[in-house]
Formats: sequence, C-alpha cells, structure tokens
Amino acid sequence: MRLSEYVPDTTARDLPRLPRPPIDLDPDESAEWDADDNEATATIRNDIVDAVRALSGDRTNVDPTQPVSLPGLSIALDGGLTSETSERMTIPGTARGTQSPKRATPVAASSAGSAAQRLPLKSPPIAPPPPPPPAPMPRTSVPQVRAPSTDQRLVGGRYQILERIGQGGMGKVYKVSHHQLGKVFALKIISEQMAETDEARDLFFREARLASSLSHPNITSVVDFGEDDELGMFMVMELVEGEPLAKILHREGRLGVRTAAEVILQVAEALHYIHGKNIVHCDIKTENILIGEVQGTKRRHIQVKLLDFGLARSLSAARQTNSLSGTPHYVAPERIRGEPPSPSTDIYGLGILLYEVLTGKVPWDGHVAQILTGHLELAPTPPSQLVEGGIDPALENLVLHALAKKPTDRHRDMAAFIYELRTVMDMLGFGKRGKRGGGGPRRVVIERSKNERDELVRTVFEGCRLPLALITTSGLIVVANPSFAKFVMGVAVDIEGLTVQSTPLAGCWTTFETDLAKATAGSSVRRVLEMDVDGSGREVRRLLMWLDPSHGDHVVLGVQPLEL
Repeated sequence: MRLSEYVPDTTARDLPRLPRPPIDLDPDESAEWDADDNEATATIRNDIVDAVRALSGDRTNVDPTQPVSLPGLSIALDGGLTSETSERMTIPGTARGTQSPKRATPVAASSAGSAAQRLPLKSPPIAPPPPPPPAPMPRTSVPQVRAPSTDQRLVGGRYQILERIGQGGMGKVYKVSHHQLGKVFALKIISEQMAETDEARDLFFREARLASSLSHPNITSVVDFGEDDELGMFMVMELVEGEPLAKILHREGRLGVRTAAEVILQVAEALHYIHGKNIVHCDIKTENILIGEVQGTKRRHIQVKLLDFGLARSLSAARQTNSLSGTPHYVAPERIRGEPPSPSTDIYGLGILLYEVLTGKVPWDGHVAQILTGHLELAPTPPSQLVEGGIDPALENLVLHALAKKPTDRHRDMAAFIYELRTVMDMLGFGKRGKRGGGGPRRVVIERSKNERDELVRTVFEGCRLPLALITTSGLIVVANPSFAKFVMGVAVDIEGLTVQSTPLAGCWTTFETDLAKATAGSSVRRVLEMDVDGSGREVRRLLMWLDPSHGDHVVLGVQPLEL
C-alpha cells in the first residue's frame, strides 16, 4: 500500500511540514517499530498526545496506552498504528526518503492490539539524492550589432580607409590603402547631398572617365572608380603630397615672380596636353592647383598638379551643353554670353590665375553681378600698379594679353601662351637657359685691343638672327643688323639713317613715340604687337617689341617673335 501525501488540516496547524516523497510499504516484510527503545519515536509519541489533547479539548483525561479515535484517524499511543493510520499517517521529524536514525527490532504484540491487527512496517528505502541543479550559465554580454564604420571596412571591397585628408563641395577625400597591393591612394567620395541628384552623379562619373583617360606629370592620375553599397560613388587617384595653391596664397599673400612663373608654366603644360585630347578644363582656380615638391632631387623643384575635372568638357562629344558653370572669378566673358567652351576659355582662366599669384588679388571681386560685369566690360587694373616695385612690362603684357575680352584677341592656343611665358622667363634670367651650367658664372679675362673687340662685337651683331637696332631719342636708326632690316623692309637693305616712324613698323606700333619717350627717360618698355603678314588677315604674327635705355641718348630696339 502507498501512503498518501495528504496531511489533514487539523494536524497541519500543529505538526511541521517536511518534504513528502511517497513511501512504499512492502507487506512481505514484517518489521515493527519499538517505541520504547527508540528515543525519537518516544518524542513523536509525546507530540501526538499533546496534539490529541488539544483537538479533544481535554488535556488531563487522555490515557497514553489507549487508542484515541478522531474522525479519519486512529492512533495507538503506545507506538502501535492501527489500519486506519496506514493511509493518512506521516511521521513528524523524519525526512521522507531518508534512512531512519535506528532500525527497529521485532517485538511481541502489546496489549494495545493483536499482532494480526498490527500493520507491519519497514524502514523507508533510501532514495537516491536528487540531482544537483544545473550550474548557472556565466553571464556574457550580448555583442551590440553596429553598422561597420568606414575605418573598419573595405570601400568597394578593396580599399581600406586610413584617414580623411580633405573635404570639398563635391565630397570628402580619404587616404586609403589597397587591400591586396598595399599601395596608398587618395579616394574621393561624393557627398550624400550631391548624390541625390542625377546631375551630380553624371558629373562625378564624367569627371572619373575623363581623368582616367589622361596621363601627364602635371595631372593627378585616376586609377579606379565605382560605387560602394554603403558609401556611394567613389574615385581613386594617386596620392600627392602637397598643399593647395589657395592655402599658400592665403598664408603668404602672393608669390614671387619666379615661383609664380614656374607654377603657371606647369599648369599651362597640363592644359596644353588636355587640349590635345579635345578636353577643356573649364574650372581653373587656386583651389584646383596642388603644389608639392619633386622627391629625390638635390635642389628644390616645385611639382604642380592640376585637379578636379568635374566641369571639364569634351569637344568631341556628340552633345554639348552651353550652361554656365564654374567659379565666377575665373569664368571667361564668352561663357557668360552663352558661348560654348573652348581652349581659349582655359587661357582666360589661366590669365586670371597668373594675375592672382602675382598680385594676391583677382581682377574683379564683390557680388556675382559685379564680378560678371567686370569680365564683360571693365579693363583689369595693371598688375604693376598693385605690386610694390612693379613687375616687368613683358610679364604684365603676357597677363593682359591672356585677359582680352574676345577669344580672338588672346593667345592663339596654349602653345603660344607657353612660348611667350618661356621667353619672358628667359629674359628675366630664370628660364631654361638660366638654369644651365650648374654653378655660378665664371669670368675669363681676355686681353685684346679695342679695335679687336669692336670687330668681334660687330661680328656677333651682324650674325644675330634677332632683329636689333640702335636708335636715337627721335627714332633715327643709327645702326641695325641685317635681321632688323629684313624684318622691317622685307629684304636685307640698308636702313641706317631712316626713322622708325617712316618704316612699315610704325603702322602696327601706334604707341611707338610714347614708348620711346619712356625708354629715353630710363624705363624699359615691352610691347606685344600683331602684324598682318599678307594683308588678308589670314596670317597674323605676334611679336614682342622691347626698348631698353643705352649709353647717351640712344635706345636699343629689339624684336622677339612669340610664335614658332
């Protein structure tokens, strides 16, 4: 028989509750508890007596040797249990499922009841201890899922961002490393605001395609471009260590004449190259010029890079747009009038750039309307008036020639601009001829008589291919070499004794007398002239005329062709 786990409510108020696993009683084994020999059983018996007295309301007339009957419960206080207790009774103070403190010995039946009426009991079997609860899992923080940062991911699956090195209106520029090659590049990412428009996307990819097709020492090479799923469109360029020209001018005010000429020459060579590819830059400005140094050379050499082909136009494209774009300070007058871009547009922008690096100012500034009006209608202030001490007239003429309002009045092409600039640099002593020789000039003293030297000077003078003449303050030609005679008259004839005003040269040099007066007063004069060779206007030659003061009342007149 299996004892129930039920404990009557009447006893539950007084007896302690303990764990109640079921206890199996095996009727085949006869073992009884000896209440007299078991101290724990005697204690239990006394507790039961007290409980019975409390339930019966009488604490004095209870015979501990007689069974006491209660509803549903019959107890023999001498230690025997009647059959009624077999289904309800539990033993207080003894844990269920554990070994009792002492095994009871079999005894004879007492007078309280016959052995046949006694329910044989056996000690509760030892149940295996319950398995220990599983050890709690160690608390670990759940990793927070975050979007990959730009410095921990590969742009386009191949470029690792190292640091940001610049930011502009079109986007940001980062220093990156190719994941497999390990080579460092500059990566440009278009801004989110710009990427929202189709026009900006077309502008970005057009710049990438145009720039990737170019290869020139003065143009930043584009090696890759594409679109990243997270960051958007990107373009990868060679990484050039340098400083924007705009930042240099902001810090130093302006450049020296020599540095300015070297910078403009390299920009002009880059533009001459892209014009040969039928591409016009259309955005010449100081922000798009990067100034660095050539590495591995003993002497400091400037390295100039032309950047940003976002506004460049291909002259060979099927569709052309005449929409005005660019920076107002550098835009050509014909572009303001709605004409299409041309190489002459870049010549004008380069003239503005040369003006700015020499003077530290742009020709026209203020509101956009004022700037555009200046391009269309106003003559620029001569650079010599803005630079303390002035600049060489030949250099000033070069600037003003590039800033002519009409494209036809400017240099014929970028090659003509470069030729004139190189000529001026040679005249100023820092052209290619000025760099030859390596060391300082070496003077060798040669002893000869005056007559011998005069003869040698005449030999050099007569054999010089440049037209040269010595004239008086009134314009009378005192001496001239054959090249000058052939230049003025068309044939090698004797023109000594004539005045310059009486030669065909006076027809194209309308300011000759004014310039001659300046030279007589001690100032060197440079003037660029255009001569119609055959009178049809189809062949025009551009010449640099100079007047330099000489000894006494004489002036040296020279002529330098500006086009090969």
